[in-house]
Amino acid sequence: MAVEGRHVGSDDGWDRAAVGELGELYPALRRFAAVIGRWDVDPDDLVQEAFTKVLTRRRADIRERGPYLRRAIANAATDERRRAGRRATLLHRHGAPEPTTDHYPSDLTDLMELAPKVRALLLLVEVEGYPIADAADAVGMSHSNARVALMRARRRLRADLIEEASGE
Repeated sequence: MAVEGRHVGSDDGWDRAAVGELGELYPALRRFAAVIGRWDVDPDDLVQEAFTKVLTRRRADIRERGPYLRRAIANAATDERRRAGRRATLLHRHGAPEPTTDHYPSDLTDLMELAPKVRALLLLVEVEGYPIADAADAVGMSHSNARVALMRARRRLRADLIEEASGE
């Protein structure tokens, strides 16, 4: 298999078995990309971009593929948010009309108001069962900042649920 002008084979360590191992990671990585990415970006695109980055490196250079791939997905999602922000600024400067969106209540509204890195932390820790230290490494945060961010996110979500339950 050729990747950016290089042959992926035994010299790089990316044999069929190694590529198959990447395929086994795909469902969890796709869930991660869906949580951390923008609503208008296909999670599969983020995962494929991460796979491309992995396959262009020597297999021996990557100790743990899962954290490396999650970091690559987080970086790709951040890049996409920056591009979208620049695009919105440019459209605003040139007087383009604001895009219209449907406004309807969603069960995910409160969750989507959290920063993408915090949503990723919640997914990794609460859903996937990762230790906080591993989840922090995956999204590029220090362990102590991740603990504080998780505590604040849980508190905020709990307050939102209590407010909804009380009917306010």
